[in-house]
Amino acid sequence: MEIKELALLSQKYLAGAASDEEKDRLLQWYNAYDEQSLTVHLKAEEAETEAMMELRMRRRLHAATLPETHQKVVPMRRFNWKIAAAVILLLSAGGGFYWFQSEKKASLVQKAVPIMHGGEKATLTLADGTVVNLDSAGTGVLSVQGNSKVEKTTHGQIVYKHNDATSTAVAYNVLRTPRGGQYKITLPDGTEVWLNASSSISYPTAFTGKERNVTITGEVYFEVATEANRPFTVKVNQMEVLVLGTHFNINAYADEKTINTTLLEGAVLVRSGGDEGKLLLPGRQARVSASGNKMEEVRRVDASSAIAWKNGYFSFDEADIPTVMRQLSRWYNIEVRYSDKVPEGTFTGEIGRSLTQEQLLKVLSQARINFKVEDGRRIIIYP
Repeated sequence: MEIKELALLSQKYLAGAASDEEKDRLLQWYNAYDEQSLTVHLKAEEAETEAMMELRMRRRLHAATLPETHQKVVPMRRFNWKIAAAVILLLSAGGGFYWFQSEKKASLVQKAVPIMHGGEKATLTLADGTVVNLDSAGTGVLSVQGNSKVEKTTHGQIVYKHNDATSTAVAYNVLRTPRGGQYKITLPDGTEVWLNASSSISYPTAFTGKERNVTITGEVYFEVATEANRPFTVKVNQMEVLVLGTHFNINAYADEKTINTTLLEGAVLVRSGGDEGKLLLPGRQARVSASGNKMEEVRRVDASSAIAWKNGYFSFDEADIPTVMRQLSRWYNIEVRYSDKVPEGTFTGEIGRSLTQEQLLKVLSQARINFKVEDGRRIIIYP
């Protein structure tokens, strides 16, 4: 079959306008392409063999004229290749895979829904309980608390300016990001802090004692200002991270199995449950139980992937579907449900955090996740 005829028949098939004779021609074309060999590879259910099959298909189709369209996503192992119940086309021009079943079912990717990526969003709770919405707050001084002034810069960041006057009162502020939000703040000592979505940090408006202590939830990246005589301590649950001046990331979301502290520069001491703790060197990650009272593992990691969120992208390394969807749900503020058991499979790669709705759903489709969108912002995952 000529490539143009193949493309035309595929278009009609997608539109549900293909006749029985045209469907037969598609199936005949598919069967003629070493169907038995494909069956063996698909049944193996291994990433390498699937990649081999895709490469053969790429060589088979040197060009394509079929425009992009919404696609039906069905795990490869679900196809019954022996009875030629489906046809697969790799469109090298568009760089994507399109999977079609012969049964007439509604597409799992529905028309556009209002799913938007996150942005600079946060609230600041002052010492007196006043809550400032930083999304809408103007630039300049937001509050004066004791000897400290809180300012919002023209770049949308929060900074604290402290005078030398003596004050015995210690006031605390809390910065919170919602789902679909992130924010940067400069603490009174000059430490720079980035908060990922659905995170918080509680801190004094001035560090006046011999220590600098803050408390966090969610995921936070620190670039701590060096002060040799005043250690900086981050507390989360029963875990503490002690530093003098360094760069590190803490992932402490309540729905994750462990609290992960990843060091990029300098050195930190991670303590949990009152133990002596373990010293981390750059490129190392400490994993502590979610309750914060048990050190589970210290291992070498790609530290840059731990702060991919800060740099504008997601980074996955053999991540399972729930792990991927938890990250997406926080940033895109979407609800994720599973209709039955959680599908198997892992994912490795990077995607941007500024994807449009169409791009996001296409990524899920190309990852062969079987899903549908309900009520605008709910994604249902099927086995």
